[in-house]
Amino acid sequence: MSQYKLQVKDVLENEYFRSAEVVAGQGGLLRIVKWAHVIEIVQVDNFLAGDELVLTTGISLQHHLEDFLFFVKSLIHKNCAALCIEYGTYLQSIPEVILSLANRHDFPIIVFHETVPFVRITQDLHSQIMNQQYLMISSLETYSQTLNKNALLGQNTDDILQTIYHTLRTQIIFSIKGRDPVFFPNMPLAKRQQLLTMPKTAPQFKHEPIFIVDQHYADLTLYRADGLFSEFDLLILDRTATALAQLLMRDFYIEEKRDIEDATILADWIDQKLTKEEIYKFIVAHHSSYTYYSSAVFILSSPYTIMRAQEDIVYSKLYYRNLFEQNGFAPFLFERKSYVVFILLHTKDSKASRELLNSLFATLQQTDFYKKQLSQGYQLAIGKVVSDVEEIPKSYHTALETLYICRKVQTTSFFYDDLHLYHLIYKLQMQVNLQEVIQDYLQPVIDYDKKYNSKLLETLQVYLQTNGSKQQTANQLFIVRQTLYHRLKKLENLLGENFMKGHNRITLEFMLLANSLIEDKI
Repeated sequence: MSQYKLQVKDVLENEYFRSAEVVAGQGGLLRIVKWAHVIEIVQVDNFLAGDELVLTTGISLQHHLEDFLFFVKSLIHKNCAALCIEYGTYLQSIPEVILSLANRHDFPIIVFHETVPFVRITQDLHSQIMNQQYLMISSLETYSQTLNKNALLGQNTDDILQTIYHTLRTQIIFSIKGRDPVFFPNMPLAKRQQLLTMPKTAPQFKHEPIFIVDQHYADLTLYRADGLFSEFDLLILDRTATALAQLLMRDFYIEEKRDIEDATILADWIDQKLTKEEIYKFIVAHHSSYTYYSSAVFILSSPYTIMRAQEDIVYSKLYYRNLFEQNGFAPFLFERKSYVVFILLHTKDSKASRELLNSLFATLQQTDFYKKQLSQGYQLAIGKVVSDVEEIPKSYHTALETLYICRKVQTTSFFYDDLHLYHLIYKLQMQVNLQEVIQDYLQPVIDYDKKYNSKLLETLQVYLQTNGSKQQTANQLFIVRQTLYHRLKKLENLLGENFMKGHNRITLEFMLLANSLIEDKI
């Protein structure tokens, strides 16, 4: 008998079951019994929760085979442990169709050939179940204390896996996303591959996900060939997963401390103060199997100074580090001014890394974490994906440009590669006085808006964005068509009748973009 679970085969050892006979469902004797009920009605759905041992004299089943069949089917559907029937006044045999049904579902049917006291049976079984529950809670508390004590002694992952194995004596599988799973105890390669090819939903497995900073980081799995897991097994699994999550968080904070120590080197890297050999030595010191073929810089900008938002920044760094590592990137990060700089290395080429980043951030934008950061004023920017670690400074500066553009203009992307026209305007702004150029083209419209408090510039911008569609323009501006016609006529007077044709249109679109981006709008 198990210490923490009562099975049907254990019930058969009870003194009141000495004359009992298992007439069907021999394959289900390992079913777990969580309670015992005496039921003398056919409709049982509202009285059962699952894993009950049901006792009956058959008073409601004696007249109609359909009622008997419905009763047994309901017990099977509710996942009851077994059915015990007392032969006597009401039933003297069980129809063959009932026995066949029970055998098909490995549902034990036990018969008493003499009168037995159901009250005594339920009292005995309930006492046994309660004692097991008490013992289970005590053992669980002892187990939790062992985990806590070992945590103070600096336990590692193997120590925790060893602890759960010695407690449950079953196969343990620990898998971190993107890494090979750890089997404890170890298994032959063929057996490991067999388990890994089995469906994750197979009854032989029980999984407990491990979340780190709101992300599904790893799984702790129990495997039993018979697929029979007790409540104690599941509680131990839950406690162990929590201990592993705490250990992983500790490792992340250690990594965070290491990042602080590496900050000077990383700053020199993006400031072009390191030689290629020094960069390689630094990378190899952290990742011995250096095979990276592309890299990029990601910037997380805080609306506050780093000191004011230290708690949020630390959490964000852990979140993004985990996110990048889960997708195959090797991240290096440090703080500068009011933002965190991530240098991301990947084994894939530049094109594949860009596609991976696209997918990664498309998923990120759907999360509550990202939406919360957005509402708090955080901003993201990703520089040019480069193929050489010496080009990281270039990716860094393009990320800074992208961050500047995203702050000035409402864009749909924070990738450098998606904002080429804005970057062209940004570089032109560094070389020439764009305000004067903009004035040459847009000044009449701007002056008219100021003088008459009108919205011609906005109308022009929406009209160009909709490719000259009057209906879409009117809808987006929430005005009637007649008002739009009046505004378009005024724009023709100010810009010329051909402002929507050829180079005139391209020039106006460019000037409107430039006007939205430059430091001091005219």
